[in-house]
Amino acid sequence: MGVAIIALSSLLGPRNPTRTKLTTYECGVTPEGSSRIPFKSRFYLIAVLFLLFDVEAVFFFPWALVYRESVRTDGSLLFAMLAYMAFLVLGLVYVYRKNVLETDA
Repeated sequence: MGVAIIALSSLLGPRNPTRTKLTTYECGVTPEGSSRIPFKSRFYLIAVLFLLFDVEAVFFFPWALVYRESVRTDGSLLFAMLAYMAFLVLGLVYVYRKNVLETDA
């Protein structure tokens, strides 16, 4: 279905490219230089680490909602979250030891 929609759009859609339409969109600012500027891989690594730890932190909210009920029944959820937090801390120690968060001056 997706391929059919793209094919129909390219076949039936208007084709009138102008110089303005072919330029890189910079929020109304005239682009300066090439759009092919290479980024350092450190940028991508820090972005992935941010997403990783941010998404993992989201799991604390549902845990906090059901924690009190879990403690009344058997408390195994506490140990599961402690193990989860231990893995988070180990990951953070690993990132710190590899000097990933150090800046290049």
